[in-house]
Amino acid sequence: MIITGFSGTSLNSELEELIVNSRIGGLILFERNFKDPDQLIRLIADLQSLAMSCPASVPLFISVDQEGGRVARLKSPFSNFPQPSCLGQAQSESLAYRFGLALGREMKVVGINMVYAPVLDVNTNPANPIIGTRALSDIPKLAGRMGKAVIDGIKAAGVFPVGKHFPGHGDTDRDSHRELPYVNREVDSLEKIELDPFIQTISHGMQIIMTAHVIYSAWDDQLPATFSPFILKSILREKLGFDGLIITDDLEMKAVEKHISFESIPRLGSIAGVDLYLICHDRKKTLSLQDQMVKDIEEGKIKKKQVECSVQKIIDFKNKIALSPHGEENIFDLARDHIELIREMESYLP
Repeated sequence: MIITGFSGTSLNSELEELIVNSRIGGLILFERNFKDPDQLIRLIADLQSLAMSCPASVPLFISVDQEGGRVARLKSPFSNFPQPSCLGQAQSESLAYRFGLALGREMKVVGINMVYAPVLDVNTNPANPIIGTRALSDIPKLAGRMGKAVIDGIKAAGVFPVGKHFPGHGDTDRDSHRELPYVNREVDSLEKIELDPFIQTISHGMQIIMTAHVIYSAWDDQLPATFSPFILKSILREKLGFDGLIITDDLEMKAVEKHISFESIPRLGSIAGVDLYLICHDRKKTLSLQDQMVKDIEEGKIKKKQVECSVQKIIDFKNKIALSPHGEENIFDLARDHIELIREMESYLP
């Protein structure tokens, strides 16, 4: 139930411990894990081979933050796609789909099976320090339309897209990497603006959603969305009918670290309905979170049935992962094929 970051560019003893002994659910890649495409292909193949050799024989989620624009962990020879806001400027589902397909194919060819995109936040606050041009649009309906097309493209490539950051990070004036943001608008405004792209994409078949470390005072003035039962259960699960996987944003972000005790994360996450927990950097925190989760289950602070339900859902998703990604394609040819697409996207930049 944990996706974690790691150091190094090859399989090592620490990674073996995480996969074999801690049985983590997946890994997130950063620039620190990438030297060249051949190295990355070998690394991912080794990781999956080790996971499949374990008694459970379940593949790993191999994930990356690769949105296009300023959030792109994998650099050249991977395509340097422009900021996603150009898709909203173009107002073209065809272009958005082709971008999603291109992005998905570049991930798939090296063995990545999950990408943290698209951003479904509505860019309504000019003072927002973290979203801005990462958002598809400042118009809710348009953000949803483009989001659906990007998701379709990524899925068509055989990769899991992750819509983020529920229920919307677009109207904040603080960076949740540094501090806890608040959104103080009324419920009606939140539903018409923030929720609209998620409503559209969920009804369209979006299967994985990442939460926002943001407090929405009209819904829950105590807990950020990541740990709010009202936001994740009453709104996301019940009102919007979402039955897929819920994954947290990075739990090392200051919006969580400064306001939520680390020991309470598994219990609060379980109560809220979280399926997957993301820790991007600190291996010790990953191991501590795993230990705390086990302890909470043994002490009855977390319902075992709920954990089993999340685990089964995760396994069902993983059973769709194809472990022979490469075929005849390679990243160099794909990137060349995507040059014209990039130029077309760039033509809509302001």
